[in-house]
Amino acid sequence: MKATLLCACCMRALVAVFVWIAIKAAPFCWEKIEPMQFYELNSSRMDYRELSADDLDLLTPLLRSEETMQTLGGALSYEQTLDWLVDTLRRYQTEGCGWQLALDKPTGVPAALCGLTYEQVGAERVLTANCIVRHELRGIGVGRECIAACLLYAFESMHADEVSAFVQKDDLVGLHTAVACRMQPTEKVSHTAFGKTAPCVRCVVRNPHLAEKAEAENEPSEDEKSTET
Repeated sequence: MKATLLCACCMRALVAVFVWIAIKAAPFCWEKIEPMQFYELNSSRMDYRELSADDLDLLTPLLRSEETMQTLGGALSYEQTLDWLVDTLRRYQTEGCGWQLALDKPTGVPAALCGLTYEQVGAERVLTANCIVRHELRGIGVGRECIAACLLYAFESMHADEVSAFVQKDDLVGLHTAVACRMQPTEKVSHTAFGKTAPCVRCVVRNPHLAEKAEAENEPSEDEKSTET
């Protein structure tokens, strides 16, 4: 029993070292990267935190689950999950945002992966809201809460003009979640996620503060109101 536990601990340590080496070997100058921006999501039922090199096991019921990944082309392999984790840690440093782990507050159980990422869509660099809900927890509003937290951060902290979400055309639950968060379907596109390209619906929501600002700018001044009267 002790030998088994020791082997498990050694494997976790080796994985953490491998991830660290993979990030250091990335094709950009690590020393020139600015410190990561403060990136914190908030909502009522979930705690959110950034992923670390030690989280590979926690990703198993999410990325390596056939049921959870059904609408995204199927479960990832161990190697694909590791590559995804390395890419996520790199995005924290280069983009100041990325996927986060959503934990159920009462139990601390991983409920979803969600977050903001930048995606290249043709010549356009698009800020995207993402969410993968553990299949056992679907249908109780977890996805909507996670996407709402992403949008709040994007508009309040990043001051983004708009945020997109790419929903596979057969994912009716995902499309319902996007619409519930006031994201409007705008076009059908081919989108690549987790190394797999599929036909998707692009949903977009504009920053509501921009409309408020435009309305305030168009509001007549007191002098103009006096002139009109």
